[in-house]
Amino acid sequence: MKVRVCVPVRAKTVSELVPLIERAEASGADIVEVRLDYLDRLDRIYEIPEYASVPLIATNRQYEQGGFRSQDEEVRLRTLIEAAEAGFHYVDVELTAKGVESIVSRLRDAGAKPIVSYHDFTRTLRMAEMEDIVEREIAVGAEVCKLVTTAKETPDSVICLLLNLMFSDETKIVCFAMGERGKLSRVLAPIFGAHFTYASLQEGLETAPGQISISEMKKLYSELRIET
Repeated sequence: MKVRVCVPVRAKTVSELVPLIERAEASGADIVEVRLDYLDRLDRIYEIPEYASVPLIATNRQYEQGGFRSQDEEVRLRTLIEAAEAGFHYVDVELTAKGVESIVSRLRDAGAKPIVSYHDFTRTLRMAEMEDIVEREIAVGAEVCKLVTTAKETPDSVICLLLNLMFSDETKIVCFAMGERGKLSRVLAPIFGAHFTYASLQEGLETAPGQISISEMKKLYSELRIET
């Protein structure tokens, strides 16, 4: 099997962002996530896809779901539509966003594949609760269902891995746990059916707790004889 790795990048300006995208591609990233919530200005996002040769994810993360800054919600969501129109391959929108079903429809109309996401920064939910969240993401029209929890103990990673296994035949799913004890789930998620996993560009450029650098991730896969 071949696993796919997404590398998130963040910067204050588009000029600073472009070389990070190029570095991510050179490091072997299959997908690059652009964290729009880190940009000081959002009026140049239409330029970003021109500089990428791999699919891009546009993420303008809601502050309550781990975003860098608080934003006017109407403006934040409009930026996601603009990113889809600009040519981003995927656009990430939170399951908790107001009018999420309508937003997903508009993203599809603009040519993007919607990733509907849910993050819990305090714990890993019970399996039944996680199943319900994924079912809700499917119901609103997600192309990719993303569910990220926080691992307090190693078995939390196992729950996330099993959720990938459970839903991978039904939908494209990405599920893993954040934190030191969640690293296992980040590495093994694709082996259990996740559509892709996330790795940082390098140590110090993480966008979430527990992210492993792509070089370390590739090394682990090589040792496990897993194709990337």
